[in-house]
Amino acid sequence: MKKVNCLIVGSGLAGVTIAWKLYQKNISFHIISNPHLSTSSIIAPGIINPIVFKRMIPSWNITELLSISQSFYKNIEQTLQQKIFENIQIAHCLHSDDDEKLWKEKQFFYPQFLGEITTLNDLPIKNIKQNFKCGMVLNAARLKVSEYIYYSLNYFKNINAYSEEKFYHENLLINEKILEYNQIIAEKIIFCEGYHLQSNPFFQHISLKPAKGELVEISTPHPIMPENIVLHYHLNIIPNNTNKYLIGSNYEWQNIDEQATQNIKEKFLSVFDSLFDVSYEVIGHYAGIRPASLDRRPIIQQHPKFSNLFTINGFGTKGVMLAPYAAEELLKLLI
Repeated sequence: MKKVNCLIVGSGLAGVTIAWKLYQKNISFHIISNPHLSTSSIIAPGIINPIVFKRMIPSWNITELLSISQSFYKNIEQTLQQKIFENIQIAHCLHSDDDEKLWKEKQFFYPQFLGEITTLNDLPIKNIKQNFKCGMVLNAARLKVSEYIYYSLNYFKNINAYSEEKFYHENLLINEKILEYNQIIAEKIIFCEGYHLQSNPFFQHISLKPAKGELVEISTPHPIMPENIVLHYHLNIIPNNTNKYLIGSNYEWQNIDEQATQNIKEKFLSVFDSLFDVSYEVIGHYAGIRPASLDRRPIIQQHPKFSNLFTINGFGTKGVMLAPYAAEELLKLLI
């Protein structure tokens, strides 16, 4: 029997991040996960955007969240010896004089996030059809989420802290001080199952409001955007390695499945075609389900009856920015 402090169920953004927090504190853990169960973390574009575009104001608790997330991901980069995190700017297209006026008004209060207004032609972006004005969002960043998860799980597998298998809730034996699952004895268990938490028999009292999102990936004959700029024009257009770009994403609240849909693909490509005059090949179309909570805040909870059961969930669209902060809060609860 293997003995650990914490058993982690799930290997998405939440599961991997809490595992790193435990690792940094020398608290033993073991991850059990079927990585093919959900793709929401794997396909996430990983943008940290400090601004809420609808009102042009900073996101909740942004200064602390930026500091925590940047320090955390850069530390993991050093451990993994892999480039997974980078600082970027977001070119947010301004569609009207009112948009420009609002940007300038808010820029006075938030100059650390709202930079200069420029045009697409003045940026190192090629093959542009229309020359929009755009405001430059500063102090943004991007985590390459799939690489973060892939290299992290390989690292944990090498230290015998990860098993790729399906978790069966009915096989969990709960005692007052210890938990038993197959050949593992743990003091605590942390469920990081994304929207699949809805099927977890221990946390049926938690309500989620999952949202489906899709991404299209294209390849162009030559570079059209630099790696450190994301273009926001209704959708995000994100450089994704050499001559490859991600287009998305959307929010679908009704048809909650992980099947990519043709009409969304056509809509995304239509937006791209309206901006760029360049040939391209579609090389991927992905769908995933974000585990958003009803109030759009992360869920960090200890079970009301079983004190050694925990869950961390509900990151939604700002998961990359929230995950290190939320994992740190869970760690306080655990210890």
